[in-house]
Formats: sequence, C-alpha cells, structure tokens
Amino acid sequence: MSLRQLVWTLVSSELDEKLDEHKLHGTFLRSFQRLSSSGRGTVAPPDELIVKHLQGLGRQRGHDRHVLRFQSLRSRLHHSAARPVLALLFHLRGGDRGVVEDVSRPTLKEVRGGWHLASLANQKEISEAKIVRDLLFALQGVSSDCFDSSCEVDPAVLLTRPAWLLCHRILGLAKLHLRLSTDAKEAMGHGLLHQALCEALRKQLQGYYEVLAQLMSCEGLSLRSLWARLLAPMTRLHFLSQLCEGSRGVFGGALSSMVFASGFSGDIVAQDLAKEILRSVVKPLWSMIRAWMTEGELQDPYGEFFVIADASVPLEDLWNRAYSLELEMVPSFISLELARKILLTGKSVNFIRLCCRRTWSPEPLGTSELLPEEEIGASFDLASRVERLSSKTNEHLVKLLMNHFSLGEHALALRRFLLLGQGDFVQSLMDALQEELDIDANKIHKHQLMGILEMALRQSNAQFCSVDVLGRLGIKLRSPERGERGWDVFLLDYSIDSPLHVVFTPNIMQKYDRAFSFLWKLRRVSHALAASWNQHMALQRHLCRDQRDSLDRLSLLETRQTLHRCTLLRHEMHHFVQNVQSYVLEVLDTSWAKLQQGWQKSSDLDEVISQHERYLAAVEEGAFLAKGSEAILSGVSALLSLVLEFCTLQEQACASCFEVAAVEEEESVEAVFQAVRGRPFARSLAECRASLDHLASTFQMKLQLFLRALEDQPERHSEFSVLSFLLCRLDFNTHYENRRSER
Repeated sequence: MSLRQLVWTLVSSELDEKLDEHKLHGTFLRSFQRLSSSGRGTVAPPDELIVKHLQGLGRQRGHDRHVLRFQSLRSRLHHSAARPVLALLFHLRGGDRGVVEDVSRPTLKEVRGGWHLASLANQKEISEAKIVRDLLFALQGVSSDCFDSSCEVDPAVLLTRPAWLLCHRILGLAKLHLRLSTDAKEAMGHGLLHQALCEALRKQLQGYYEVLAQLMSCEGLSLRSLWARLLAPMTRLHFLSQLCEGSRGVFGGALSSMVFASGFSGDIVAQDLAKEILRSVVKPLWSMIRAWMTEGELQDPYGEFFVIADASVPLEDLWNRAYSLELEMVPSFISLELARKILLTGKSVNFIRLCCRRTWSPEPLGTSELLPEEEIGASFDLASRVERLSSKTNEHLVKLLMNHFSLGEHALALRRFLLLGQGDFVQSLMDALQEELDIDANKIHKHQLMGILEMALRQSNAQFCSVDVLGRLGIKLRSPERGERGWDVFLLDYSIDSPLHVVFTPNIMQKYDRAFSFLWKLRRVSHALAASWNQHMALQRHLCRDQRDSLDRLSLLETRQTLHRCTLLRHEMHHFVQNVQSYVLEVLDTSWAKLQQGWQKSSDLDEVISQHERYLAAVEEGAFLAKGSEAILSGVSALLSLVLEFCTLQEQACASCFEVAAVEEEESVEAVFQAVRGRPFARSLAECRASLDHLASTFQMKLQLFLRALEDQPERHSEFSVLSFLLCRLDFNTHYENRRSER
C-alpha cells in the first residue's frame, strides 16, 4: 500500500462518515501535504507539539498517563519515519481544532526576518505584531489568542524554533509576575512586617506595569527588541521572586534579617532593590521600637517584635521576669548588645511608672528611617539614638532609686544591723538578750524581744538613724528544732517594699539571714569569751584578797591550777575566734567599699543589681557560706560550739570556787570539805580539770582538721576573700604545723 493510499484510509476511518466527499477530499489533501512538508526545519517539531497538547489534556484530567505513553511509543519508532507520522497524527487530533472548515490549500507565509508563524485552526496569518501584543497581554496576566491564562503557548499555534524560544523566555517573566501578584495579595494575617513586604512588592510591580505601558505605546516593536527591553524588569522580578520564596514561613525580625541578607550581592541593582524593600519592611519594626522605648508599650499584635512579655508574672517580678529577648526575632543588623539596651530602656520606663509610680516622658526617638542613604551594609544611626535615650532613661531610674527611695541608706542599714556592723548596738542587744535567749526556743516570744530591741536601739548610736530605717527594723524567729535555744532561732528582720524589692529580693534577703546567723553566732562566742574572762578576773581578785591556813592554801592551789588550765585554753580559743572574726570583718569592709564604688559608676538598674549581688557573694564567701566552702563552715561551726561549751564549763568551775570561798568564810574547815564533797550542785575541781583536758584535746583535733581543710581548699583568686591569709593568721608561727608533724 502506497503512502497516498495509507493517508486516505486513515483520514476516511477517523473522520465522521456523514462528512461529504468534497470536505473529506479537502481534508485528505491538507493532511497529505502536511505529511509531505513535515521535514522542513522551519516548523516546530511535531513530537514537541504533541507533548504540549497531551500536557494540556493531562492538566484538565489531573494525570499525565498520555504523555508517558506517547514518549514510550515514540522511542520505538525510527526517527526518520516517526516525524511525518507524528505530524500527521497531530494534524488529525480530535477536538474543535481537529477539523478545518477551509478546504483551500494551506500555505505558510514567510514574514519579516524569516519568522514562520501560522495558525492551525483557520490557517490565518499571525503577524509578529500580534505575537508581541499578545505577549504584552500575557505579561500583565491577561489571556489572548496565542497564550492562555497560565502563560503557556496555545497548542494550536505553531512557531518557528527561534520565535518559540523567545516567547518561552518572555512568558517566563509573565509567570514570575503571576506568582508575585499572588504573593502580594496574601498579606493579611501574616504579620505587620509581612504586610510591609507585600506592600513593597506591589510598589515594585507598579514600576513593572509602567514599563509595560511604555512598551504598549511603542510602534513597530519586534520580538527581539521586546526581549531586550524586558531584560531589566526580568532581573528585578527574578530577585523579587527569590525574595518571596525565601520569606515563606519566616516572619518578624527574622524576615527583616532575610531581606537584609539578600542585599549582600555583587549585583548593584540587587543591592539597591534590597535596600529599598528593607526600608519599607522595617517601618513596622521601627514603630515597635519607638513605642517600647518611649512609652513602654508592646505594639506587637502578631508576635514579631524581639521583646516579649509574660502577662502571668506579678508586678513584684516585673524587672526580672516580665520581659525578655526573643533571640530568633532580633534582626541581623541589630547587635545583641543594642537589642539588650532596647529591652532595658523599655523595662526602665515601665518600672518607673508601675513600681516607682512616677511619670517619665523621655525625648522622642525620632521619626526618620532606620536605614541610611549609603550602602545597605553601613551602620545606621539607630545605635546612637538608642544609646542616647537609653542613657537618659536608665540614669533617671538610678537617680530615682538612690535619691528619692534612698537605696544607699537602706543598704547601709542592712550592713549595720543584719551584718552586725553597728558594734555598740550589737553589744547592747546581746547583753540585753542574754537571759531571754538562753532558754528553750519554744518558750521565747517575739513581742518580748521587740521591747529589748527598742531598748538596745536607744542605748546605742543606732538611735540617730532615720525614722524610716528604724521603723523597718524588726525581729523574726526561725522555726525551732528539737533541743535548740533562743540563740539558734533569733534573727533580725528588715522590711523591704517596692521599688527596693528589685534589689533586695526575697532570695537576697534569705542570703542576708544566713549571713546574720553565722555572724551572730561568731559575735555570741566572742561575747561569751569576754564574759568568761571577766568572771575569771573577778575570781582571781577574790582569791588574792583572802588569806587562808595550810588547808586553805591546798584548796587555793587546786583552784589556781584549774584556772590556769582555763586560761591556757581560753587564750587559744580566743586566738582562733579573734582571727576568724577579723578575717570576716575585713572581707565585709572591703566588699562594702567596692559596692559603693560600683554604685557610683552604675549606669542602669541591671548594673546596680549586679553590683549588689557581687557584694553579697563576697559576704557569703567571707562568711564561709559560698558553694564549695561547706567543709570550712562545718569546721568553724564545730570549733565555735566547743568554745561555747568551754565557757559553760568555766562558768561552772568559777561558781564552784566562789561557793567554796563563801563557805570557808562562814564555817569551819570540816564544813568546807563537806561543802565541796557533799553538795550535788557544785562540781569538784578535779572533775572540772578532767573535762577541761578532754575539751582541749577535742579542740586541738578539730582545729587541726580545720587547718587541713584550709590547706586543701583550691585557690579562688577572689579580690575579697583569700583563705590562705586566714591560714597564715591562725598559724603565723607554725605552732600547729609543728605539733602535727610531731604527732
């Protein structure tokens, strides 16, 4: 069968039987001529046209099985034979364009520049001007005869290969425009910065529309000249498309960081475009910064600002917990230090208004743009304006606390009373509380101790403190444990209210309580040693005045031996207590001086708090309360308890001696022996010496362990507390080291 017969059979079988013979013959002629001329290189390859046609059908039906099947069948055909067959099959495809009503012989018109353009539907000539016009419509998102609404070439339109390539490139710009138009409309509900970005995109598209309007007014525009004039808009729209793709799922400060980073390119056009868009994007961010720093308000309905607030935090914790930085939202062109100053300034404004209950109207931050007119990577004047406003606001807050709320005066009051810096007051208070605190802790009452406290204040220079300070001073009792006395649960209290609570927090006041307990016990031991020495001297003077017989001299000798042992042990204990107390007081005085210097240099409330925390840390370290000093504190506490035990033992010994002396004055010698050996309330001097020997041995052992613990402590390089100095003081002549070596 010849090719002519094959084509006739195929046309006859595929077309409707009711079609008249004249139209059937015309269709056969057109098909056979198209098949015969399919080898020309000026017509688009038929396989590409078939693929595009099948892709269009696949989009309508939601699958691409026909495309895959066609590609499989095409691979089985010989290349030379496949081209005319495919051209014929495409010409005879079904649908409205499958049958052509015009039976005239089809022709291909060659127009200017060698562009071969034809329409298969009605074989009407398509001029280059019409293609250019339809392309301009497609660039605006409007469908036309040659191009559909999805910016694809109509399958019914055949273009030469060069024309098809140029149209494909220009339609790529049209597709970019469609995506950008869609993205620019999706602004609501995505955040203020995202809305600003979409507004910037619409502004850029407006410039793109102006270019298209100019092109529409041009006459005699060819495809090549159209493509040349669209190169610049394509570069801009391609950059905007990349920007939109990168902004998906990003919002807030991270969005501005992404726009800022896109400007770091070697393309000057991209740099200028990124700077222009960034200037629009950061306007909402600039408004948030201005409202926060001047009014303390968070105008952030979509959670885009890098300052976040916790509404559940009570007013007492406003400074420490209410506001914080969201690091992911800090733009890359704002340093963390600058972001911290912005956070600190807004916190200061809120603290002044809510906690200090004072009005504060800082100067306006300015309404100019964030970015400079220079290159995008240059530093802008935001830092200088933030620094200026932050300094004024924070300086005002610090002065308000120091002058109006007397922060320094209250810190000095805590130093005098809770850290026992007011010596005459402490001595008077301890003398007055001696009897009250010697009893069981469950039997003392706060109201009784308050009267003694007021009396001690009137008897010392503490009475010259301000009324506000004295009114805050009080007493609180810790929950007693079994066997504790009043000394163990007694605490001085100092009430703190707003806004001083930001510096003297409950946690800070607990640290003051711990320091008071240790210092109170240390002063109590020192006071007890002084009282035992006074008692010893009184007994010594009494014994020197009495003149006894030989039996009396024997009793006097035993008494003096006992007192001598008490003296030796008391001196050793006094050496330990005095050096520990001097070491602690030196640390307190040094750290207090450092606190005063630090507060004078503090520029904001955070520095004020930090300086005070540093001071209190030095106090804890000096009082052996810091972390890692548990062994030292345990050793000191054990030695101080032994000192108190010695004072009690000496008091009993002295009481026994006074009883014996009183009996000798009134009764006979035999009565004296009966008094010494028979009275159950008076311990014999021999038992006292035995107890003293045991106590001295225990004290020596505990002291050696304490010195060893001091040696084993790592060097901390603290400017306030160096334990090696304490070790040198306690064993300045290597006495204890030599005794340890002998043992």
